[in-house]
Amino acid sequence: MNFLDKGPANAGLFYFLEEVGVPLNSKRVAIIAKAESQEGIDAVPTGDANAILVANPKITPFESDKAERNVVRPYFGNAESVVTGVRMKAEFEVELAGSGTRGTAPAWGVLLKGCGFVEAIDKDAVSYAPVSTGHESLTIYYNLDGVQHKLTGARGTVSFDLQNKALPRMKFVFTGVHGGIVDEVAPALKLTPFQTPMPFDAANVASLQVFGFSPAVQSLSIDIANEVKHRSLPGGAERVLITGRKPTASLQIESTRIAERDWFGLARRVMNSPLSLVHGKAKGNIIQLDATVSIGNADYGDSDNISMTTLQLSLLPTNGDDEFRLTVR
Repeated sequence: MNFLDKGPANAGLFYFLEEVGVPLNSKRVAIIAKAESQEGIDAVPTGDANAILVANPKITPFESDKAERNVVRPYFGNAESVVTGVRMKAEFEVELAGSGTRGTAPAWGVLLKGCGFVEAIDKDAVSYAPVSTGHESLTIYYNLDGVQHKLTGARGTVSFDLQNKALPRMKFVFTGVHGGIVDEVAPALKLTPFQTPMPFDAANVASLQVFGFSPAVQSLSIDIANEVKHRSLPGGAERVLITGRKPTASLQIESTRIAERDWFGLARRVMNSPLSLVHGKAKGNIIQLDATVSIGNADYGDSDNISMTTLQLSLLPTNGDDEFRLTVR
């Protein structure tokens, strides 16, 4: 008998295989994202124009609230709850690198727009700064090995992670209106706009300054910490909104003598300072992070038997929407 023969002798076997199907492979993920011209209306992203190169993707296909019945009966046990406020969440990381050409927006720029940032482009640089109004929304397709999840009206938050001898990354978490889940062939992705990032190390960090000092840096993380809320009220539109932000940062540096820099005294006096990091040296692939920070807490740690100081920082606006800026040049 030929195993591949779909004749009567094998009909039952092939019916079983078709019914059971092939398990979904979690590594076969395709994500595309596009800014919406009208909030909540599918922007129809394509793999050719809107592909996103990601790491560590995760989809929450069904996130909801529950209305509990809380009824009382003459016996123990659960009472039914009713699902309400259904939405979808997508999380993934993107490498932090430029477009390769000065004055050309990186392919991941659309994601920052969906996190409450405004994009400004000139011939030499592209910059991103947070804003308090006029937040753009995105349509995101998350295809998990042929199962497509659609988020519309999506908005989110982002954090930046730079660790010594590792590639710098951005971590995005988007919440969107549930746009449905269907079987759909994954789009072919054009990923050439994404450049190879440079490690966060001595060879590629041109400068880092905080409180007028250039410390030896182990890591820098910045969390924009947008407050992202799904809203669905009777008589209103179902939307996802950014309703606030409380950005923080953590900077781990080699410990210094007090005479060099008194980090603890700066924290006690609630002093503010610019923080500036320039990463990369090739034009078109230079990332600059600028923030205004104050020290909330300072503590000791250890790395290779070297004392490290970890500074917990708050990002503070001066005139409004100016506590952080990312520039690609």
